[in-house]
Amino acid sequence: MSLTTPPSRSAALGVTLALCLGALAIPATFSADALPKSQESGKPQLKRRSRLQILETLIKSRRWDQAERLATRLLAGSPDKPRAFFLAGMVQFRQARYDRAIPLLKKAQDLRSETPGLAKTLAICYFSARQHRLFESQMEHAFLQTPTDPELSFFWGLHQVSVNDNPGAAVKAFDNALRLRPSYVQALYHRGRAFQKMGRKDEARKDFEASIALIEQTFFRGYSYPYQSMARLLLEDSPKGALRFALKSVEIQPRLKNTHVLLGEIHWRLGQFKKATEAFEDATYLDPEDPRLHYWLHLLYQRMGKKKASEMALVEFRRLNPSEGDASQPATPPPAP
Repeated sequence: MSLTTPPSRSAALGVTLALCLGALAIPATFSADALPKSQESGKPQLKRRSRLQILETLIKSRRWDQAERLATRLLAGSPDKPRAFFLAGMVQFRQARYDRAIPLLKKAQDLRSETPGLAKTLAICYFSARQHRLFESQMEHAFLQTPTDPELSFFWGLHQVSVNDNPGAAVKAFDNALRLRPSYVQALYHRGRAFQKMGRKDEARKDFEASIALIEQTFFRGYSYPYQSMARLLLEDSPKGALRFALKSVEIQPRLKNTHVLLGEIHWRLGQFKKATEAFEDATYLDPEDPRLHYWLHLLYQRMGKKKASEMALVEFRRLNPSEGDASQPATPPPAP
């Protein structure tokens, strides 16, 4: 199981998968692998796949509507089968619906399932739903089940740095993940972030560069975070050097607001106010409810002599951020000398 995307911020609601979805007309799907021959005709007979096997195929092909309907039907007909609950939980997990996945996976675990990956998947759900104590407890089960799984060390490292504020422990966890999987791009990147948090900039830069090299050598090219972190690392001392990485991050993930914000900050520092304005406008399009963006646009429009646009941006900032004191105004990056 490969997990590449950053964790969801949704709080756990403990909502179970509804059992009132429409029934799925199961297709006649067959497998011809090592099948017995008919005694009557002497011809091989195709073996019909089970509904669990069909559900696994639907999950792999990301056909979520059909998968949910079949999962509902399976749970109604097999209330004591842990595999059915596990797969129903995976349908929700793969869609990042962690609050729905948790009770299904927990039920599979309560039925004493030894399904590979169950303990890890449930732990990741707890982490993503910010149920930190349950995550720590579940990780004990997961490490006992698969002690050499690098993803366990990776998520333990994320927990240490983001929840326990212990970057030193996080580095050790990421070290272990990289020992088990040397080409683990996310572990390299997050170890660099942990080093950066500890003030060890040279080691952070080395990890960011290594993760970028791995991205460019492989097909794992939809991950812009190492480029963003390299840009931020260079921003103070070399905004021109940072610009190259920021442009690459926008190219890789153009729908990510923070890539445009970073690009706007760099253009601002370089005194390239027209380009900074364009970057913040792109960020505002992606997240119109972020008051900081409107305030920065207000200042940029003002600098460019666009009085009406500046006033409208300030009105929008005040609407989204009613407190008008100086403390409420976001800091702005100073132009480079």
